[in-house]
Amino acid sequence: MSRGRNQQDTGGRRRRRRDPGAPARSPRGPVSAYGDRAQRVIYIAHEGEKTEKDYLQLLERTYRTRDGKSAFRFALLGEAGGLRPMATVDRVLAQAEPHDEKWVFFDRDAADSRDTEIPQAMRKAAKNGVQVVLSHPSFELWLLLHFQLWTSQESGFDSKVKDRLRQHKDAKGFEDYDQASGDRGKGIDGKRAESLLASGRVKNAIRNARKLVNACQYGQCKAKTADAAAASPLNPDKPETYEEWTRRSGHAGGCDPLKRDPSTDVWRLLAALDIDGEDE
Repeated sequence: MSRGRNQQDTGGRRRRRRDPGAPARSPRGPVSAYGDRAQRVIYIAHEGEKTEKDYLQLLERTYRTRDGKSAFRFALLGEAGGLRPMATVDRVLAQAEPHDEKWVFFDRDAADSRDTEIPQAMRKAAKNGVQVVLSHPSFELWLLLHFQLWTSQESGFDSKVKDRLRQHKDAKGFEDYDQASGDRGKGIDGKRAESLLASGRVKNAIRNARKLVNACQYGQCKAKTADAAAASPLNPDKPETYEEWTRRSGHAGGCDPLKRDPSTDVWRLLAALDIDGEDE
């Protein structure tokens, strides 16, 4: 697949009214499942103020144009200062329609006292057909997986993950990540973006994230379960049980999300977009 470099404003909208160029309804399922790819709009509410937004915009710039046509676009819904897990679910439900494709990004982040809130947010998401991208301990794990596999259990604290990301010899530009001021603090651009997109890195991140699913301490979790579930698009008119819905992440229905240490579901969004890193 080819890479597009055009940029588009994907800022979050605070009203239910759509922008004039948006379609009435966005198709569901993989890119190959429908003809007019330009109509695929994906609503994503993200917890972090900077990093997740920058990364998602990087994905959109890099992969949205295929065969000269727009394959998808993101409607990003964030907030200055960030959002709590439940707030991401509430935000995407408030901004998107029932049949729109909806995702939320949030972290375990044990330092932020959210262990009760995360299961509640995930159950509300399941009830309303919202796909959840949970990273344990944090989104930075996904960035690190571009460069190496990380299997150390950190109980929801990400200081060691960030340290390793800053120190990795191939993570060019990340030397001062979360330490510099302004956009250089947690931004994803310039050398950082180039490092993440370098040959084989996206494919490596996907492969490493899938390995973490297979290694989940619950013992019954397999990434191929997510592959099978993805073949059946979510039906907003017939909500799945929580157990059925959570299998879309590759984890077993009874797997406690707070114990998926370490793990990240970002690879599932890439899979939904037919991004596999093979063309790098």
